[in-house]
Amino acid sequence: MENVSFSQSMMFRKSWDFMKKQGVTMVGLYLAFMVVSLFLSLISGENVTSGRYILGNLLAAILSWGFGMGFGKLILNILDGMEPKMSVFLSIWSRAWTYLKLEILILSVIVVLGLIAFIAADFAIKTPPAISVFIPLLGYLILAGLSILLCWIMIRISFAGIIILDTELGCRAALKRSWYITKGYEWKLILLYLSILLLNVLGLLALVIGVFFTIVMSSFISTIAYRVLWALYRENENITDGVSAVDYDNEEFDE
Repeated sequence: MENVSFSQSMMFRKSWDFMKKQGVTMVGLYLAFMVVSLFLSLISGENVTSGRYILGNLLAAILSWGFGMGFGKLILNILDGMEPKMSVFLSIWSRAWTYLKLEILILSVIVVLGLIAFIAADFAIKTPPAISVFIPLLGYLILAGLSILLCWIMIRISFAGIIILDTELGCRAALKRSWYITKGYEWKLILLYLSILLLNVLGLLALVIGVFFTIVMSSFISTIAYRVLWALYRENENITDGVSAVDYDNEEFDE
């Protein structure tokens, strides 16, 4: 791919182009998922000890997880010029175990860092100023530092899930690839994610229903960002072997 750059305006423009082609289908699919989820929530009842509640919420969790994988794969297929096919929601389960291991690993990192941050904050709050002014300050600095570290880690591994859906890589390899392709683009990714957040806020303001449109568009934007970063990494590292089935010379990603 020639003249590739991490251009936020290009990503929004391309995602809008894809929305014009497949937006109705994808938004409709997302709305259908929300309706089914709402139905499961209603029939589950409010008695948290009942079997109906447990079964209903378990089904809702599995549905949400499977839909997330399938929806992500559909976005990838559309970017590759393919028509969205519902059979994806069946075939994607071959990657379910790898995807689950990734989510467990990420959750573990969040829990560990969050626990350390909580202990530091609790220690800072409960330490009387009469004993030491420095100790509470140190606790708050640790809390701030861990929060920044967690955000930085999440940005660096933010594409691992997409990579698992897009390739046959395992959990560790997907994390490693995400770590490599995001190197040096942390601030640009922060700005991109803030722009996506703003887009969805505007969607909420547009009579609330607009958020379903912006959620789908956000998925296109983030997936395009992944493809661009991978193309840039391949270009910088002179990778020419077929490590992915994607044609990165696709004109959809040319400036």
